[in-house]
Amino acid sequence: MRSGAFLVLGAASLIAAVQLVAVQSPAGADGGRALQALSGPTPFAAGCPGGRLDAEAIAGSEVEPAIAVNPTDPRNIIATWQQDIGPKAARSDLIKSSRDGGRTWQLSTIPDLTVCTGGTADVAADPWLSVGIDGTVYFSGTIGNATADPPPVAVVASRSTDGGRTWRQPTIIAAAEPGNDTDAVTASPTVAGHAYLVWANWDHTYQVPMANELRFARTTDGGVSWSPPVTIHQPAATAIDLSGHILVLPDGALLAVFANADVALGQGTLFASRSIDEGRTWQPAVEIASHPVGFFADPESGVELPQPGFPSAAIAPDGTVYVTSEASTSPSTGAIAVARSRDGGRTWTTSELPGVTAFAFEPVIAVDSHGTVGVIWYDLRNDRPGDATLTTDVWFADSSDEAATWRQRHASGPFDLRTAPRGQLGEYQGMTGLRQGFAVVVTMGQPAAENGPSDVFFGRLRP
Repeated sequence: MRSGAFLVLGAASLIAAVQLVAVQSPAGADGGRALQALSGPTPFAAGCPGGRLDAEAIAGSEVEPAIAVNPTDPRNIIATWQQDIGPKAARSDLIKSSRDGGRTWQLSTIPDLTVCTGGTADVAADPWLSVGIDGTVYFSGTIGNATADPPPVAVVASRSTDGGRTWRQPTIIAAAEPGNDTDAVTASPTVAGHAYLVWANWDHTYQVPMANELRFARTTDGGVSWSPPVTIHQPAATAIDLSGHILVLPDGALLAVFANADVALGQGTLFASRSIDEGRTWQPAVEIASHPVGFFADPESGVELPQPGFPSAAIAPDGTVYVTSEASTSPSTGAIAVARSRDGGRTWTTSELPGVTAFAFEPVIAVDSHGTVGVIWYDLRNDRPGDATLTTDVWFADSSDEAATWRQRHASGPFDLRTAPRGQLGEYQGMTGLRQGFAVVVTMGQPAAENGPSDVFFGRLRP
């Protein structure tokens, strides 16, 4: 569901010198084959009878893709996204899986997820994927009923044991209540059957004092059952936690990375918290970076620019942790911050990607098996003020020396952000590390989109 929190998370006081070692390549020079439309025509072209607000859903609109690769078969890639965006969320989340490295794909749905797939929920949102060491694919998401505003929302999980082709009915991890939001699931890279789910619970009406917290559950039997929720972090009564991610450190400890927004102080902060007992208890949160919350609008249309403030986190083979976040300071100047920890999230250093010269948003970070760090993001550097379009492109940067130096190039686009459904691309995009390079999924509007106002695109980017 839309969070309504728009954070600008940077760390100007911590910025280190970073050298740009290569200028951007010409458009489309992505180091591999160009990104291709993945989402296709909506399978719900006739709508989903019985769903509240179904008539207001935009057919052929897709946002918020996520992606994962199977460690037992690197040619098995699985992607998910929200399909047919409405005023609250989407008609359903969809999944596509590939057995040949992304050349061909099979479409799947999760049975009983929403009215569209045989269930009772009106809408779905926040899809996420992860694959365990035994090949089990885990899905997490939120489902809601448009019976109130904000709607009651449940956190759910599902699993696939055939590489993402078929799925079990969803298991409710957190019962429906208006505060549930921004989930993410992480499978253990070392222990079969273990996976970890984090989500936010916060007052979407912003009525201070607020009772909010970041919550966690785990499975030890491959997703058959999940533990009761525990609290990772409880913010101040004027703040919310959101967009958590769980990383598994080499020693088995868990690291939760999440955003915090203090609505009274106008401050956005990134935090990290450790657990050494597989999530039963959590240590006090450590600050990664902090910056005043900003609100930026398109100067020509007055429409709010995308600025969800959702961090993205990844861990390298040597245990180094990386986090990226937005750090724009105006509608015309932007930055992408990258934080790094070499001691399991206890201490952090932060820098900025070089060569980002315009408003930038929704960065995603990943690390491949060789330790190469990759970041993708959108920015507006090619937009021409005064024309009819808000020209937006996808960019890619990689570093082979632990984020000390970066090479940058154009990855995809351009497209007109104003054609995206309700002017938004969702609150996150997807990237995962491969043996060499990265698999990415991003949302683009027209004219890049082929099947409606937006499409999800897939591609492989090589350093």
